[in-house]
Amino acid sequence: MVEAQSSIDHEAFLRLFTRFEGNLRAFVASLLPTWEGVDDVMQESSVVLWRKFSEFDQSGSDADFRGWAFMIARYEVLKYRRRRATDRVQFSDDVVDLLADEAASVAEQQRERELALKDCIQNLEVRQRRLVEAVYEDSAAIKDVAVQVGRTPSGLYKALARIRDRLAACVRAKLGDLEI
Repeated sequence: MVEAQSSIDHEAFLRLFTRFEGNLRAFVASLLPTWEGVDDVMQESSVVLWRKFSEFDQSGSDADFRGWAFMIARYEVLKYRRRRATDRVQFSDDVVDLLADEAASVAEQQRERELALKDCIQNLEVRQRRLVEAVYEDSAAIKDVAVQVGRTPSGLYKALARIRDRLAACVRAKLGDLEI
């Protein structure tokens, strides 16, 4: 019984962590001046998140995990900064707090932007949607997609630029004041 619960916790943690790992890394990167520091803090944060996952209330939304992970990462950034206090490039604690608040706000808005973009992509003409999917979802080379659709790579770039402009306008309209 304990092993089954442990397996469920492990799976739940992995699902949540992998979903928000990119957001967490971006958050940490916004608070530190070097990639080495980001990697160190991400490693420590991951360990602490796993150790304390049993304390996390899983009845809330996935966004609750992101906020909880950001809080832990914020503390890990502060611990890292204290260990590296002799480095020449250091932000004050006030600047770190300001950056952390801003990064958390941006991450909260990210999900709204993603949902708006998915909706806007669904509203594209079928031909345009297939083009976007071929290039971005399949990670195909522009040259290969151009051959498939009978265009030159230059023509495909121009078509994609028009589609991206249309998608950006659609997302802006859906989100109103929220910056994209």
